[in-house]
Amino acid sequence: MEIMTLENRFNLNTRLDQLLYYLRFFKTRGIASKAIERGSCNVNDFVIKKKNKVINIGDIVTIKNDDTVKKIKILKIPIRRGPFKEACTHYEVITPFILQKTKETKFLNKISYGRRPTKSNRRKLDKFTGRNF
Repeated sequence: MEIMTLENRFNLNTRLDQLLYYLRFFKTRGIASKAIERGSCNVNDFVIKKKNKVINIGDIVTIKNDDTVKKIKILKIPIRRGPFKEACTHYEVITPFILQKTKETKFLNKISYGRRPTKSNRRKLDKFTGRNF
């Protein structure tokens, strides 16, 4: 058994579910495993349904979570689930701009047209449309 040191930690391989958990895309490893089994993750443009897929440095992972799609390139293999800023150093987001959600599209999905808007919703709507009274 090899002892983990700072010199050899960048040559490690890890499982897909563990990687997604360490990089903070999912709150628990179990949720990450279920998402993989559903077919929500692609590695190098191949649909992966087994959570034990080995991920290497340079692989491109596509994660479909709810209605968002995120495409990342693995730069380093993490050895633990650290803080968010540390996790961001292990990957590079390469999602095309078309697939990225903007604040406007998130706001439009929250507007309900069936009921009368509240005062705070009206203020947000006025700010969004550019009407200042």
